[in-house]
Amino acid sequence: MTYERKEQGSTRQHILQLLRRSGQMTALELSESLEIGAVGVRQHLALLERDGLVAIVGLRRNVGRPSHLYALTAQAESYFPKSYDSIALEMIEHLAELGGEAAVTEAFRRRRERLAVRYAARLTGKSRAQQIAALTDILVEQGYMCEYEQLEDGSFLLTEHNCPVDCVARQHPQLCEQEIALYQDLLGVPLVRDSTMPKAASAAAIVSLANHYSYKVTGDR
Repeated sequence: MTYERKEQGSTRQHILQLLRRSGQMTALELSESLEIGAVGVRQHLALLERDGLVAIVGLRRNVGRPSHLYALTAQAESYFPKSYDSIALEMIEHLAELGGEAAVTEAFRRRRERLAVRYAARLTGKSRAQQIAALTDILVEQGYMCEYEQLEDGSFLLTEHNCPVDCVARQHPQLCEQEIALYQDLLGVPLVRDSTMPKAASAAAIVSLANHYSYKVTGDR
């Protein structure tokens, strides 16, 4: 059973790779390329379509019945390797060489200001609970595994289980500092590190060593 599931996952990955190379293909063309039955290919395509990775984009009219053309969706791009991390690190290192760490910190500060302007409307005028929910949604959109809960004293505990910018934060901890400042800007209140977390550790250290850190937010308002 385990082997069968592995083979099925491998087939779907091959379908994604073929569509990435060819742009658009029919089920029959995929069947011939993979050397498996067309019925099986259509079953895999149905699952990929259900998951939002593949979509029908047109028809190919040959002799006989027209065939659906399948193509990758924008969501499927996340399944292919990217070099964004290394490019980002290289650019930051070049900036540090030109202007020192002060220049890097200033760049992160300006980024924080732009993000604060972008997201402010999603929190302005809302209750604290609505603000925390909105901030959690924003963080999830940015790639964080994030959740929150309201505690008995009325405050909120906001927890991040990962850091999508970990590769940069390890080298430049001021990015973490600006991220935390962004949350405070959006909420309008200071964040208090959860007492269960290492008090002496910086945010970057917590992210790097534990991939998990929490903040307590007042429940007023």
